[in-house]
Amino acid sequence: MKTKQIFLLIVVILTLIQLVACVPFTTKPVPPVSTPTATASAETRLNEARMLMQQDKCAEAMPILNALIEERPDWNLPYEDRYSCNISFQSNVLTVQQGYYLAALQDLNTLIQLDPTSGGYRAWRDYALRQIATLERYSADKFAIYDLANQDAVKAIELGVVPSSFVYRHYARNLIEGNHCQEGLAEIQKLIDKTTMQSMEFGQYYSLYETEAYICLGELDKALESAQYITCDDPATTCRTGLIALIHFQSGDYEKTLETVNNMINLQSAGGGWRYFIRALIEYEMGEKDKALQDLEFGAGNIWHEDGVYWYVKAKLAIDAGDKETGIQYLQTAEQTLGVTYTPFRQKVIDELKTYGVEPIMREPDLPFAPLPTP
Repeated sequence: MKTKQIFLLIVVILTLIQLVACVPFTTKPVPPVSTPTATASAETRLNEARMLMQQDKCAEAMPILNALIEERPDWNLPYEDRYSCNISFQSNVLTVQQGYYLAALQDLNTLIQLDPTSGGYRAWRDYALRQIATLERYSADKFAIYDLANQDAVKAIELGVVPSSFVYRHYARNLIEGNHCQEGLAEIQKLIDKTTMQSMEFGQYYSLYETEAYICLGELDKALESAQYITCDDPATTCRTGLIALIHFQSGDYEKTLETVNNMINLQSAGGGWRYFIRALIEYEMGEKDKALQDLEFGAGNIWHEDGVYWYVKAKLAIDAGDKETGIQYLQTAEQTLGVTYTPFRQKVIDELKTYGVEPIMREPDLPFAPLPTP
């Protein structure tokens, strides 16, 4: 009986296999689910990109924005969002960072062509140009870019922006950083007259700009007084403590300079290569050349470009080694790479060049972008 049951079970299984084999396969494959980016409207895809941006996923939003701009080159919103992404990208590679800023500038140029009446676009371009200026090596290039930025600040105010817009204070600071320090100081005073010393604007911005202007004008006592009111601070940048260090340095008070710079480095050793260059100069003056060389090397690895203090120390070392020609070249480079907050030190470099019968090199600006279009 058991054998018969097994036989019948085998017969049933074989019959089922034959039936399945005879049935034609008519089921259609399930189509792939289409993504919103592939089929949705332009507005939906723009919202998708904006959601990614809100999640700090600009890299994922960029392909969507690029596609929208290609499809609708006269639509301003994707350009606005792509600008926002590019201006916010950060890189430790100079050329990459510069590329982000230049791409942002190009989008702003297009936006201004699409809508020449927008004060906001001009304000954005002022900001982008200021970011580009920070990456430049030579002071002549920085000065020229800040001048261009101020043209946009003026135009933004003329076209209409809210009274609290940053372009009002940028107008004054662009004058200072563009090496028009007396004019910039006058504009800062106007802003200070409209507020109180207890205001956020005064502590965070106006007193800082005022200090920069006084340093630029060589009025170091007034600069030190103004610096006491600065509320922003960072151990690697030239905010409150950094500006105080620069004031002591250019006043010739190396003891206070060294104390201030060492405190800043102890708080944060990375970044702020300029601090190491100042310390290197003081070490050189103290006869500690090996320490000076170490600080020059370390500082150069923590800054976009070696500044004029770096080249000044290199010049002194070269001259000490008997290479006067190279030393003079380094002094000329030092003069070319000092910004407005080093104006007194820059004059010291010029005076030293004159002792060798040499004049500074008058360098023409060489900007990393074409002249700005005018709509």
